[in-house]
Amino acid sequence: MRSIVAAGRTDVGQVREGNEDALLIRDGLFAVADGMGGHVAGEVASATALEQVEGLDGRVFQDADAAIGALRTAVVEANRTVSQLAEEHPEYRGMGTTLTAAMVEGRRLHVAHVGDSRAYLLRDGQLRQLTDDHTLVQHLVDEGQITASEADTHPQRSIITRAIGIGTEVEVDTITVDLRAGDQLLLCSDGLTGVVEDDRIGELLRSDDPPQVIVDQLVQEANDGGGPDNITVVLLRYEDPDAAQDAPTSTAPITISSRTDATDGDWAAGVSKYGALTRGGPTQPGEPDDERRSVGAIFGRATAIVLALALLAGLVYGGGQFLLSREYFVATDGDEVVIYQGVDAQLGPLELSRVVERSELELDDVQEWYRPTLEAGRPAADLADARRIIRGIPVRDAADDPDDADDGIGDDDADVADDEVEDAAAGSGPVG
Repeated sequence: MRSIVAAGRTDVGQVREGNEDALLIRDGLFAVADGMGGHVAGEVASATALEQVEGLDGRVFQDADAAIGALRTAVVEANRTVSQLAEEHPEYRGMGTTLTAAMVEGRRLHVAHVGDSRAYLLRDGQLRQLTDDHTLVQHLVDEGQITASEADTHPQRSIITRAIGIGTEVEVDTITVDLRAGDQLLLCSDGLTGVVEDDRIGELLRSDDPPQVIVDQLVQEANDGGGPDNITVVLLRYEDPDAAQDAPTSTAPITISSRTDATDGDWAAGVSKYGALTRGGPTQPGEPDDERRSVGAIFGRATAIVLALALLAGLVYGGGQFLLSREYFVATDGDEVVIYQGVDAQLGPLELSRVVERSELELDDVQEWYRPTLEAGRPAADLADARRIIRGIPVRDAADDPDDADDGIGDDDADVADDEVEDAAAGSGPVG
């Protein structure tokens, strides 16, 4: 009889005061969510997202397509619910969450994923990351602008490009795996992967210890490494005594879709087929103008492909501009302290940020120990948070007054607000 042994744990870590992570373990249904937004908002986002996934518990599906479709729909609904809460409650503005959910349907495993929480598969002793991180640095790695090792220490490594709740629409990655006896699936937040290397994770998963023991070891190692973030781990171990009799000799393929309405086939070929039509109508073999029309058909196909690529580029650019319009950070423009909209990076010749507001503060006015923070760029949740960060910047003349040394150029309320933004910025959200 097929069986799944599951274990999970979430831990606040060594630095955070609260835990914005959440996990879900049900019969055949599992998920990890890493909330962002600071204090209560992050907890609300992650818990709300998991409520939508939990609605699938106990449901029976006609086939694999129906199962993966239901899981994707639940994630889309989670996005709608979280974004609506943020709109209706000002105290939740800017909140969001990652979401990596897994559902076992017979001998198949379905995964839906948004953000930088991860799913790993351990099979035959080999650990493989199933999900792609939806982060700025991963995009830069994919584009060949930085290396994977540089991404580990990149100042924008916590900025994610996709999350639940930051917009009315969300793009969901879905993955289907044909399970084999002995497979292990690990779901985790970046509080684990940001500290513990993949090689060490694989080493612990290869042990014969019960899943709960391994989960506790993973959390402990993340805490031993400093525990800078909340840590959440869910581990599944799949056992199927009957699988040895009818298991395929080759490894089953893993399919990944990056669209909520994914379709099969070659989109370029599908568009280019219209290029076979010329002014004289479809060409039939053996016609006198066959050669001339063949040239026209090739030209038409090429034109259709170029138009399709231009349309795709426009959609990507428009989506990117929408996403970047939600990001802010405080940095310098020459000697002036300013607020930028976007992210502090470049894609080829394209700048991904612009100055939206200038302050009266100059870099020479700032205490020396704080200047590197501004030069590197300090993320903010929104424009209001960026303004509060500037009000709380410690200036040089304040250092001479013990009563005001910690007050910057603002009052106590501004410092408290700044601390809240700093907590939010240290998390795994878009302004991580």
